[in-house]
Amino acid sequence: MITADRCVGIVDSVSSSEVKAYLLDEAPRNVAISNGVFSLFPRINGYLVIPNETGMLVGITTWIGYNHIKSENDVELPTGTRMICLTILGHIEATLTGRKFERGVFSLPTVGDQILLPTEEELNLINKIETNASFEIGKAPLLANQIVKLPVNEFFGRHVAVLGNTGSGKSCTVAGLIRWSIEAAVDEIHCSPNARYIILDPNGEYGTAFNDLEVEVDRYSIKSIEESNQLRVPAWMWTSSEWGSLLQASDKIQKPILREALRDLRTSHDLPGNGLNPIILVNRWICALMSSLKTSLALQNYIGPKSERNNFGKELKARVESLKVMPDRLDDPTLKNEIDNFVNSAEEIITKHYGNYNGNDYYNPFEADELENMLKQLQIIKDSIRIENDFETSISEDDPIEFSVNDLASYIDSIAQNNSSSQYVDYMTVRIRGMLANAILSPVIGDNPKISLLDWINSFLGNGNDLKGKICVIDLSLLPTNIVHLIVATISRLIFEALQRYRKNTKKVLPTILVMEEAHTFIHRTSENENSYTSQLCTKIFERIAREGRKYGLGLIVSSQRPAELSPTVLSQCNSFILHRIVNDRDQEMVRRLVPDNLGNMLNELPVLPTQTAIILGSAVSVPVMVEMRSLNAGQRPRSETPDFWNIWTSDSDEDVNWKPIVDEWQKRTNA
Repeated sequence: MITADRCVGIVDSVSSSEVKAYLLDEAPRNVAISNGVFSLFPRINGYLVIPNETGMLVGITTWIGYNHIKSENDVELPTGTRMICLTILGHIEATLTGRKFERGVFSLPTVGDQILLPTEEELNLINKIETNASFEIGKAPLLANQIVKLPVNEFFGRHVAVLGNTGSGKSCTVAGLIRWSIEAAVDEIHCSPNARYIILDPNGEYGTAFNDLEVEVDRYSIKSIEESNQLRVPAWMWTSSEWGSLLQASDKIQKPILREALRDLRTSHDLPGNGLNPIILVNRWICALMSSLKTSLALQNYIGPKSERNNFGKELKARVESLKVMPDRLDDPTLKNEIDNFVNSAEEIITKHYGNYNGNDYYNPFEADELENMLKQLQIIKDSIRIENDFETSISEDDPIEFSVNDLASYIDSIAQNNSSSQYVDYMTVRIRGMLANAILSPVIGDNPKISLLDWINSFLGNGNDLKGKICVIDLSLLPTNIVHLIVATISRLIFEALQRYRKNTKKVLPTILVMEEAHTFIHRTSENENSYTSQLCTKIFERIAREGRKYGLGLIVSSQRPAELSPTVLSQCNSFILHRIVNDRDQEMVRRLVPDNLGNMLNELPVLPTQTAIILGSAVSVPVMVEMRSLNAGQRPRSETPDFWNIWTSDSDEDVNWKPIVDEWQKRTNA
């Protein structure tokens, strides 16, 4: 029953976007008490109800002020009646099973309708969720400090954006979402849940945030970070597009050669039981070596043998060493024997011409008859090779078939020489060899230690049979900037494709949540004219995950301090938003365009939100709500706190700053 002490105002005007009302003189000016419930009133983003023929409408306060009246001097003075503006969010109606809240309205109020303070029961209806599969994230001061919970399926299944400036509590919120959801599941089943979180952590903040949870926590990083596993994303897992983006390959010559090399190397890798024939690779390598010998022989005849010192010998040695491993992949004993004999005789000639001066390798000029004899041997081997014209394979250049990455640069050279395009691939091959020789990158992208695709997927996603939770924290902080986008893109693509194939084969989904911190760096707004390098490639895979991931059980949490720089495609696919303090005008405008509710002035409060406070809106909550987020203990927070400048400045500690061990590690001086 409506009582007079709940009435605080009367509707003055109504439009399709807002309701204006004047407040009664006796209406509270600071704190309201209704049926024993204390609430702040009037307050921006506070809730009020308006009775109508179907029950009552629920509105949120978006503006508070005076009905200004002009004085005799045409000066507006705040001497009129107090006024408020409301945005109607939904309605409470009576059903056979009781009253319930629903979004949307059948009819707007009319002039003269009463505006009431909501009761505790009505606040509960506004904040109520219909499922027990939920977890607590905080309390709502403007809902009489009620506990706010989020439904797991609706929240994680339709992608989440956590946005806010540095220091607003954004990283703690992300850590809390992971922790609180797992704790709720543990309370339900009293054991570790079958949950999967994969955190892409570019700043190394989350390494110790989940140590006390009853789940398995795996940490991956480059080898110099203690208490973590070596991050492995072998280069044979990369697609031709990922290789092309990293190497900045040109469309006309370099990309076709790169794709052909990847296709041949994948096809010719002799995996147990797949019946693939490596003869194509052997034939290609022999042709390339013959082309190199012919070029060197022609150059000797034209200029003379002295021009070959320190040049051809190194190239010949590399090609012979590459050919040396080929017999292990062949079934034909005669062909294997012929190649072994050639390799042995070639190595004898190379060794005869080898020299070293002051630690530098060089090769004395080769004799013309030596080169001609090698050519004759190779021609005999080539003539004995039989390749069926109708040889076909379903393997493409993009399939994650393992091959020796160390062979790629030499094999690209061999293809280019056959096509007389050697001068166009030098940049690519130099970059490939440089990456594989890099002390930081080699353990990440190289062949050693070996890891199969099955082992890689199990390390991140598990086998799906045991009820054991898993959090994978991937520390990207020390990866070189020129490759970190590619690593993120490859990891995300493989996880997405693995879950896609899991559903196709089992007709089930394996719910997994992918968390991208500093998302504006990796999911950047791009233009159509931008070159297709790794940053754009990274953005494209996340856009695909945002569009299609839900169907395969892959949820996405993007966390960013610069939403204006984020891909609009990814943001538009997020159905739930947790908005911390946002000060920048461009970022605020981006949020207004993308959030799913027409809230008008409500988002004007974003610049002044205190730390650890957020506005939550979207499909996971019945109405937009301001929440004081739950606190995390010091050991549960990401390491993203603001540095304590003053204590450092004023400290009387005698401890010296010692950069030597840091620089030694940086410069790889492990024995210094």
